[in-house]
Amino acid sequence: MKQLRWTVLFAMVMGCAVSTIWLAIGQTPSPSSPSVPPKPATVKGFEDVIRAREKEENVQRDTEQTPSISEGTREAWLRLLKAYNLRPPKRPEGWKFANYSWMRWRGALASRSGSALRMRLLTMQATAYCPNSCCGSSYGRTATGRKAEYGVVAVDPRVIPLGTALYVDQYGFAIAADTGRKIKGTRIDLCFPTHREASRFGRRTVRVLVLR
Repeated sequence: MKQLRWTVLFAMVMGCAVSTIWLAIGQTPSPSSPSVPPKPATVKGFEDVIRAREKEENVQRDTEQTPSISEGTREAWLRLLKAYNLRPPKRPEGWKFANYSWMRWRGALASRSGSALRMRLLTMQATAYCPNSCCGSSYGRTATGRKAEYGVVAVDPRVIPLGTALYVDQYGFAIAADTGRKIKGTRIDLCFPTHREASRFGRRTVRVLVLR
């Protein structure tokens, strides 16, 4: 009986030893397949998200920036003048009110039929005046209170309303901001810096493009 107990005890010890050896063998990595360390998990913070979004916006902005000519530039005006067989201004001051004219023109309302109001091309008799009192401009101011300068013209408000943006052939862009006792019907009075230039202009027929 005593011998049986020793046999059972020996079998239990041997079984535990074999189990321990097999467990150790299973946990040991084989030399043929090296272990790859796990990739650490990346956690995106608030700054990372903002930085990635800014990068995407910059890329999109770069792709959208294509070379184009703005409609309010001199090149666009030259194309428009050419379409109406008008010549560009002779003097640099003729471009002074180009931006003003563009803002007024692009804000044109639509007619009842839905199509945009067309510009009018008028043939007018033009004279010239200067900002001095010799030409009838009191203290260099116009009838609307605006300073008399190159590009400010006098018109008949019944033909061209005050505040209208114009283009006078070879004279340049202008604003209808003055009136005169002799300026009636299809007459227009152009402002020049000096009396000498106004006298030299004299009286002539010009074509006027009414922008708005």
